[in-house]
Amino acid sequence: MANEDSVLEEAMDNLKEAGQRIRATQALMRSQGMTDNENYRDLLTRLSTALAMTEAAFLEAKRRRDL
Repeated sequence: MANEDSVLEEAMDNLKEAGQRIRATQALMRSQGMTDNENYRDLLTRLSTALAMTEAAFLEAKRRRDL
């Protein structure tokens, strides 16, 4: 069980960092006015989806660790 806990802890750390990086990318794109450009609409949608999935994975790892 301890090995599983350490894997889940590392997963949570990695997912937290991934979420921070995605948010930073979104903020950078906003600051550069790229959110209004339709050429970047698909990328922005994918970033939002990636962030939602990353957050969901983080919560699932946390839930399993706490079982």
